[in-house]
Amino acid sequence: MHKILVVDDMPASREALVRALRHEGYQTQVARNGVEGMVKLKAETPDLVLLDQMMPEVDGLTFLTGLRRFPKWKQLPVIMFTGNQNKTNYAQAQNLGVVDYLIKANFTLPELLDRVRKALKPAAPAL
Repeated sequence: MHKILVVDDMPASREALVRALRHEGYQTQVARNGVEGMVKLKAETPDLVLLDQMMPEVDGLTFLTGLRRFPKWKQLPVIMFTGNQNKTNYAQAQNLGVVDYLIKANFTLPELLDRVRKALKPAAPAL
């Protein structure tokens, strides 16, 4: 069973994500901001991180920058979701190795679940 860490400061968003993920059979942990997310990550490495970008204390890009400094988390799949449509933030997230980047207003839970499945699917062997 895959473990997913949901890092989001908005309770309604966080709860909806957790409910949908658990319904699909995933184990979940939650964090309300990047500081709490890093604590949870150090306690138990998940298989995927769903990361909000705009949060108090430590935002998603700062969290992601810190995460990528650790060799054991360099390849950890991260899907970032945000209400911010700033192209600079998108470019920064891409440079930090996110596997997907979603604008909150433009995705549905079924679409997010599909992207989670794809992010957790092992890469096909090279021919």
